[in-house]
Amino acid sequence: MQAIDARLLRGAAVPTAAAGAIAVVLCTVLVGGKGLIGALLGSVIVLAFFSVTIVIISRVAQSQPQLLLGYAMLTYLGKIIFLAVLMIAFKHTTLFHFRSFGFTMLGLTLVWLAAETRAVLKTKIFYADPSAIPDSLKPAAPKRPESTAESEPSPLGGR
Repeated sequence: MQAIDARLLRGAAVPTAAAGAIAVVLCTVLVGGKGLIGALLGSVIVLAFFSVTIVIISRVAQSQPQLLLGYAMLTYLGKIIFLAVLMIAFKHTTLFHFRSFGFTMLGLTLVWLAAETRAVLKTKIFYADPSAIPDSLKPAAPKRPESTAESEPSPLGGR
């Protein structure tokens, strides 16, 4: 994983984990033990899903950048299908509070997206490596003629 991808991962995961801790405490206070389990499970799923996506996209970008968009769409489709299966499987569960689970996942998804957007906007991502540009292609600084006070035109129009 490149350093820039690790920065993006940290920039999104840390605020999401903090929001997850708040959600766990809030659901525990409002619902009880089942709210704790639901919020904790929702937090783990959101952090795992989005972290895995960044890791996969980072590896694909290094090895096969032409397939980047395809892999991004596949990870998105995989997440949607897996979340739908989880929601259907746990709809009538008594193991945890389903609304705590769902609202925690929704809230943390929004926090992740906002934090990742902020991290991307704050990171300077070069589309070309500036150090790889040969000296012959770098723009030369324009040469300015040496001037004296007598050779410069005056603002009044005379010399």
